[in-house]
Amino acid sequence: MTGAAVAILLVTDVLYIVLITGQQASDNTLTVPFVAGYMLLMAILLALSLRPHPRLVALRTVLRAGPAGGLLLLGTLAAFSIGLPILIAAALAFVVAGRSLPRARWKASAAIALVAAIGAATILVGGIDLSQRLIICPAHGTSGGGGSGLVSGPYHYECVNGVLTYHSRS
Repeated sequence: MTGAAVAILLVTDVLYIVLITGQQASDNTLTVPFVAGYMLLMAILLALSLRPHPRLVALRTVLRAGPAGGLLLLGTLAAFSIGLPILIAAALAFVVAGRSLPRARWKASAAIALVAAIGAATILVGGIDLSQRLIICPAHGTSGGGGSGLVSGPYHYECVNGVLTYHSRS
C-alpha cells in the first residue's frame, strides 16, 4: 500500500506540474512550486518508511502518519482539481501508518503519529500562506493579483515594470 501511495503521489505531482504549465496562467507567486515540492517530500517520506534500516523502522509510523495528515489537508484544499488522487494516497498512508503502530506501546506511538500528522499539515498551511506572499514581478509589463491567505489574511499586489506594490487587507 505504501508503494501505491508513493506512485500515486509521484504521478499526481508530474500531472500537476504539466497541468499548471499548460495553463500558462500568470501566477507570480511560489505556491505551485511549493505544492509540487511538498507532494514530492511526502512521497519521499513514505518511500523512506519502506527501507529496512533500523532507525527508519523505528520511525516508520511517523514517516507514514506525517504524510497522511499533510496529504489529507492538501487533498481537501485541492478537491476540485488534483485532490482525489491525493486523498487516495492519504487514505493509503493512514492505513499503513495504523498498521505500523507497535502493539506494545500503541498509545504513545499513536500520540506521536498524531503530532506528526498535525505537524505536516501545519507545514503545508504555513508554506502555502508564505509562498502566496513571495511574489516575483516580471521585469517588464504589469500584472497583479491577490489572495485570501490561509492564516495571515487577504492581500493584493501589483507589479509594474519589476516594481512590486503590496497591500494587506485587514
